[in-house]
Amino acid sequence: MKVSAPIALVFALQAGIASAAVPADDSQIAFFEKTIRPILIKRCYECHSVESGKSKGGLLIDSRDGLLKGGDNGPALVAGDPDKSRIIESVRYHNQDMQMPPKGALPSAEVKALEAWVKMGAPDPRQAVAEAKHAAPRVIDIAEGSKHWAFRPIAKPKVPAMKAENPIDAFILEKLTAKGLSLAAPADKRTLIRRASFDLTGLPPSPDEVDAFLADKSPDAFAKVVDRLLRSPHYGEKWGRHWLDVARYSDSNGLDENIALGTAWRYRDYVVKSINADKAFDQFLTEQLAGDLLDSRDIPTRHERVTATAFLNLGAKVLAEPDKEKLAMDVIDEQIDVMGRAFMGLTLGCVRCHDHKFDPIPQTDYYALAAIFKSTQSFSVDRIGALSTAYEAPMGSLDDFAAVKSSERILQEQRAAVSKAQTEANAALRKEAREHAVDYLMAACELPATPTLSSVKPVAEKHGLRPHLLLNCRIYLAANEQRPVFKPWHDAMKSSGTATHLRAFFAAIFSAAEKLAMNAKVKDDEGSLLHQARAELDKAAGFLALPPEPIVLYPKEVAAKVRALMDTMMSTESHLPDLPTTLAVSEAPKVFKELPVHIRGNHLALGKPVQRGFVQVVQASLKTQPQFPTNQSGRLELARWLASPEHPLTSRVMANRIWSWHFNQGIVPTTDNFGLLGQQPTHPELLDWLAHWFTRNGWSLKDMHRLIMSSRTYQQSSAVTPQAALSDPENHLLNHFPVRRLEAEEVRDALLHVAGSLDATFGGKTIPRRNREFVFNHTSKDFTTYGSTRRALYLPIIRNNLYDLFQQFDYPDPSTSTGLRNSTVVSPQALLLMNSDLASDAARSFAQRLAKLSAENAPRLRAAYRLAFAREATDDDLHRAQNFLITTNAALNSSQQDADKRELQAWTQLCQALMMSNEFIYLR
Repeated sequence: MKVSAPIALVFALQAGIASAAVPADDSQIAFFEKTIRPILIKRCYECHSVESGKSKGGLLIDSRDGLLKGGDNGPALVAGDPDKSRIIESVRYHNQDMQMPPKGALPSAEVKALEAWVKMGAPDPRQAVAEAKHAAPRVIDIAEGSKHWAFRPIAKPKVPAMKAENPIDAFILEKLTAKGLSLAAPADKRTLIRRASFDLTGLPPSPDEVDAFLADKSPDAFAKVVDRLLRSPHYGEKWGRHWLDVARYSDSNGLDENIALGTAWRYRDYVVKSINADKAFDQFLTEQLAGDLLDSRDIPTRHERVTATAFLNLGAKVLAEPDKEKLAMDVIDEQIDVMGRAFMGLTLGCVRCHDHKFDPIPQTDYYALAAIFKSTQSFSVDRIGALSTAYEAPMGSLDDFAAVKSSERILQEQRAAVSKAQTEANAALRKEAREHAVDYLMAACELPATPTLSSVKPVAEKHGLRPHLLLNCRIYLAANEQRPVFKPWHDAMKSSGTATHLRAFFAAIFSAAEKLAMNAKVKDDEGSLLHQARAELDKAAGFLALPPEPIVLYPKEVAAKVRALMDTMMSTESHLPDLPTTLAVSEAPKVFKELPVHIRGNHLALGKPVQRGFVQVVQASLKTQPQFPTNQSGRLELARWLASPEHPLTSRVMANRIWSWHFNQGIVPTTDNFGLLGQQPTHPELLDWLAHWFTRNGWSLKDMHRLIMSSRTYQQSSAVTPQAALSDPENHLLNHFPVRRLEAEEVRDALLHVAGSLDATFGGKTIPRRNREFVFNHTSKDFTTYGSTRRALYLPIIRNNLYDLFQQFDYPDPSTSTGLRNSTVVSPQALLLMNSDLASDAARSFAQRLAKLSAENAPRLRAAYRLAFAREATDDDLHRAQNFLITTNAALNSSQQDADKRELQAWTQLCQALMMSNEFIYLR
């Protein structure tokens, strides 16, 4: 779409005004701990560490300073530039004089990980270990470590004595007052309802909803709005998406074996339904870790709880890993990592190889948890060739399975019918070609060595031959000059420019060769000219080869029959249902009561066995000790341990998540890291008060929303006073409501909603692939489409190849648990909104929607501002919009003569400008 200068200018200016949030670096540190440190320990420390007593080449790799200082050849690391870093040069194995490790090259995945680490600036906390105020000692002291604020029991702080009806405001005002600050003035009602609508449903309010709120003068008018939004099915879609970020939801496996997770959608729908039903969070947690182990009153409840366990099996897996024990431990590592981050805000993945470098978590704690997950079945007995596949639980009746198997048999029969028809038609073509083999050789004399189909056609028609076959014949001859059968042909062509005088020779050779094959008593002399001639006649890709799509040569009635069979087969294939299963986990056949420590994470180097158990530093604040059944994995006990109201982390972490999803910043800014590397809470007493309130009120998310959104802190405006800008520039104390950019899904859904084209259909499978089908075809292309007008929640999430709008608007990595998204402002976002089909189609639909409301410009413009911004247009807005329409209409006059079409184009450009404005994209 061609974009007018006014639109481009409007958005360019606005993009320049908006400021980007600086992303936290804890995710990069986590990447180092989980991925890079294990590589360095396993591959490099043996020769380049203080621990080993070796520094070959004068190089130490066990600290950031050591890498920057380098060895005899100079610095090993140039942060941000892999191509200039000697460590990268050595592991790439391109330089024969610098190859490390010397015993053999690293796997490509490890090389790529090191390159990515250096490119992101080589974040390396090892330098900070000795300097950190709370650095974990070499010998972990659980008692000392339990003094960290997050590991202490949740306190019951008194509400500060401030003038506030809502306890939240009392805690916030106490900090603000100490700084000489106060809350901002209340937000106006239009701003407030737009904020609440996006916050709870991810969609803008309708003009009627805004009018109803403005007309309601009662003290509980806003409470009514909140209750209405919480009853909306769109609430679960919006807040379910928050949890799906934490659960690293995806519709494909990712990595090298990117097969479709064709039943993952059941877990997505489970999350949405659970949140809409306000399922207690402790129950929600328990079902996701051990739903299959809970007693269920009926089959639907059983299916729901089994589906919930997909939480543990959604992670990316190296399905082609030949060492199945290593694969199992890799998956266990991923499960422990996501469980630790999601529910406890702890980074446990790095403890696979060594004691946690910062938190008081010994390696034995990791393997105490690993024994639980080792007793859990995560893989199916089925395989796709050499590929392992994730475990899936049956969800339907025997009749459901029989119906799918019946459809598969029908498809198999249809494939056989297509294959038979094609084989018969191809055999007829090959028979015809063999009968004219000599004619094709003679006609080829009239063609250059590299002909085109158009140059071949006149020659083929002259001799009554098929152009496609003659083209293949000449190309084959040119590529096979040394074959004895065709040597006389090539010699004649070189000497006289033709070989037509050899017609009788080739006719005799081919005739004898055909007879030779039918005489079973003839000795198989592969070196004879006759046998070579026979081989050339039989060769499918030889001088009589059919084209790649031989259907173009079939007789008309045969081609029609084959196409009809193929259409039927493809229709059956496209509508073929998946087996009624769901991604899940189950109990493994063997229960591991203990698991040996894997030295440096190596499953082949086993150490002392560790009994099943939990994280000791957390357990220290709990009264009860875990008791594990002998016949179960222990997942249910783990879930109940986490869901205990006395657990120091679970309710704190979730209360902080809820707060962060309302305010776009957590009380603990590092939402996924409550350990020693995480940031301290800005309001620790408020966090504990919320955590205690959360559990005391039945772990209800909806009650937490009502509590938070009824506060003056939530309802204040985004205006910043000069004093607040100086005293609290980062707004940690919440002196005003934080401005935030809409998330990727909100941007897309808002465009469609305002355009009147959003499809509100709930749930169901949306990835256009059969379960376990490869996402990328044989040409390495992903043909997944994103043209659906359903909510963005239901668009396919393809690891390694995300939808471009998601990529540009900071969609999180679906392979990693993410508690709070980054928010950036970069020029490609503006370019995408200016040029994408999504934006241009939405703008056109918006313009058409407005045209149906009135034939006059003024009413249309007022409606446009109410729909897009939930406010009335000012006189200045109307004046500028009218001028834009006049100017644009005149500019289009030369290229579009039709007045109605020209008017629609002008209105489309105006609507797109409104949709690209800061007021549309940002939430105050």
